Amino acid sequence: MFYETVTHIGGTTEGNATEGQALWLLGRAVRRNFDIDVTTDGGMLISWTAHRQVGEHVTSHPRSIRLRPHLPVAKALTDATCSDLLLIDSVRDAQYDPIKRVMTGGIWLIPPAATARLRARGLVVVDDRNQVRQSLTAQIGLFARDHRTRTTEPDGYRYPPGGGARRNSSASVAICECGFARHTSDRDEARRHITGHRHEVSGEFARALVNALTPA
Repeated sequence: MFYETVTHIGGTTEGNATEGQALWLLGRAVRRNFDIDVTTDGGMLISWTAHRQVGEHVTSHPRSIRLRPHLPVAKALTDATCSDLLLIDSVRDAQYDPIKRVMTGGIWLIPPAATARLRARGLVVVDDRNQVRQSLTAQIGLFARDHRTRTTEPDGYRYPPGGGARRNSSASVAICECGFARHTSDRDEARRHITGHRHEVSGEFARALVNALTPA
């Protein structure tokens, strides 16, 4: 489940959204080419500009939908937990054993304590046939974890190595965990580049996710 905040012309509306509803919102955002930004807590921000005809004029208004999971996953995604989630994603027939309280798939087994943590933190979904898959929040959180971004602090005024007159540098670098890096003339430009990168990779991720999870 997600907390849903919709920003519109009249203000904001608060509510809740299920995983299915969140997936539908993602699908609509992909089809309409809205900006998508996923977050490490397993949520997302969908934003776009709405245009309205008012007499002879067209007005533009920013719109957005923010989804925040009831159970944020950022702190739950330890290295060990991520490894367990990747095991689950590596096979099509991961199963939950309600008697032994473990998860299995092929040659691997997730012990009872780790299985209990995955379920309690909402990182997996177990269906009526005891088949297991990563939850939507887990998939988003794992992806966002690999795309954490930052921009470097400009050096400002400093003396160059070897001496000489003091120089001012406003240069900054936009950096993503995935390896993306862009050298820019100032930090504002770096922020624009890293925002564009996040929207691009989040959009690609959302498109793949919608295609994978939407029933045929």
